[in-house]
Amino acid sequence: MSSKTVVLGGSGAMTSGCVYDLHQTSDFGEIVVADADEENARRLVELVDDDRVRFESVDATDTDDLVRVLEGADYVVNGLPYPFEENVLDAMQEVGDLTGVDLNAFDFDEVLDRSDEFAEAGNSLWFANGGLVSTIALGMVACERFDDVSDVNFYWGMWRLLTQTTPGLTDTVTYEHDPDVDERAKWEDGEVINDLPAFSEKRTFEFPEPIGEEETYVISHPEPITFPEAPVAQEKNVDRIITRGAWHDEWKRYERTLHAANAFETDAIEVDGAEVDPVEVMQEQVKSQGVELETEWKPPEELSPETEWTPQTILSAEVTGSVDGRDDRAVFHFEQPFPFFGGNDITLMREYGCYVGVPLSVTLQLMADGAVDEDGIFITETSGLDADRYFEEMEDRGFDLIDEQVPEQTIRAQD
Repeated sequence: MSSKTVVLGGSGAMTSGCVYDLHQTSDFGEIVVADADEENARRLVELVDDDRVRFESVDATDTDDLVRVLEGADYVVNGLPYPFEENVLDAMQEVGDLTGVDLNAFDFDEVLDRSDEFAEAGNSLWFANGGLVSTIALGMVACERFDDVSDVNFYWGMWRLLTQTTPGLTDTVTYEHDPDVDERAKWEDGEVINDLPAFSEKRTFEFPEPIGEEETYVISHPEPITFPEAPVAQEKNVDRIITRGAWHDEWKRYERTLHAANAFETDAIEVDGAEVDPVEVMQEQVKSQGVELETEWKPPEELSPETEWTPQTILSAEVTGSVDGRDDRAVFHFEQPFPFFGGNDITLMREYGCYVGVPLSVTLQLMADGAVDEDGIFITETSGLDADRYFEEMEDRGFDLIDEQVPEQTIRAQD
């Protein structure tokens, strides 16, 4: 295929897996790793060792520079941090005729409000992509097993040590625990209920190993707001939707310590005559340790010597409802492969992040193949995604869909 694909922020921890998968599975003619981090971008290009893949520097603070990189492109992956979202959208709007996927999942209303103008410019953008595609698809396949659905429980099992992190992930986890955030929500009886407290809506759930049985609680994820738009959710009359998370004990202790110390409510404290924000100080310490680890490209088996388990994210959906007049339950899990980068030297968080990067590649290729054909800006629930095909594509790449429990269905006699 004679086409140009630009991966913005392409050498990041969450997007490197996208670049590697495009190299492995796509027939795109040119793949541009567009990033400000030249050292790691060139290291990734060297690892891929594909004449189609090259590095190009980009300044995401400059919309004109984004336009320059996107000119002549057919496809785009946006893996840049959210502060650059408006610049990326403006650049896509100016260039036009782009098909893309977008990792970001903040400010839904503001982004989706641009859908009509995007369509007029010939653009098609799958927003809130990445790991969210997998959780939504899990919800879809689970709901299909029922006549009517009562509850859809999504779970994110994020299993890594405190210093096994990136700056973006560190900010995201603490944002999800911030008592002032009003985006922790559940959907119940046709309404979104916002402003749920941190650490609330507790529920014990059993993940596959290495996580096992864990206490989970509500997190500020968009599934309760977006999943009601899925046709299957409407067909099955879903009553309640909530998303919960589980973290390694080191993360839970860290976040509870910030709460116990009233750090979120303290604007500044004085240290040696200087005013500092207590949350920012702790966040910078955690980030610095994570950044230090990410400088080390190693064989995958050497990436986490502190643990007997592989750092990973396990995504799950637990659905209850009725089948043939009986109450029943379905539980699905989705596990990532290890190693993903063909056993090549890689960093820990790039290996970890394949559960985000690979869906970006798979969904972009589905759009390129015409299997998803929506205009403007849309989300997974309104994309027309065939969830079964999506999981087939992911399983071809080494991911594992586990149906731990599915409802028993009566086999009806044929006339």
